Amino acid sequence: MTIVPEIEMPGHSLAALAAYPEYSCTGGPFEVAKGWGVLDDVFCPKDGTFSFLENILSEVMDLFPSKYLHIGGDESPKIRWKNCSHCQTLIRKEGLKDEHELQSYFIQRIEKFVNSKGRKIIGWDEILEGGLAPNAAVMSWRGTEGGITLREAKAFCGDDTRITLLF
Repeated sequence: MTIVPEIEMPGHSLAALAAYPEYSCTGGPFEVAKGWGVLDDVFCPKDGTFSFLENILSEVMDLFPSKYLHIGGDESPKIRWKNCSHCQTLIRKEGLKDEHELQSYFIQRIEKFVNSKGRKIIGWDEILEGGLAPNAAVMSWRGTEGGITLREAKAFCGDDTRITLLF
C-alpha cells in the first residue's frame, strides 16, 4: 500500500492562514473555519509563501516515501488575487493572462520544487485551468472533462499514469 499525502494549496488553506496570516494576500486576521466550504482566502504567491510551503513539503516527503505528493489545487477562488497588488504585479511581470494562469504559475513553481526532490505532484483537475504543470498527474473529481482535456493536450508521458477519474 502506498500512502499519498495531500497538502492543499493554494486554496483550502484557511487553517494555515489563521496561524500564518503573512502568507495571505490580505494579512488577515483569520479564524479557522467552523464548517465546510470553499473560502475566498488562499495562499498568496509570494517568495515567503513558497519558502513556507517548501519547508512543509520537505517534512512531508521525509515522512512519506511515495513517488507522488498530492498538492490539491482545487476550489481556489481568485477574488483575493484579483484584488491583490502583489498578485497583479506578478501577473504582469510573468506575462500571465489572468488569475487562472497565476494558479498555474503557483502549481508549476511547487512542482519544480517537488521534482527537484525526485517526486511528482498530483493535483485535482482544476490544475488544468491556466495550463498544466509539465510532470503533473491529475485526479478528475468533476467528471470526465478533465481526462478529455488532458488527453487533448497530449499530456500523457510514456507508461506513467497521469489521470484518475473519480465517480
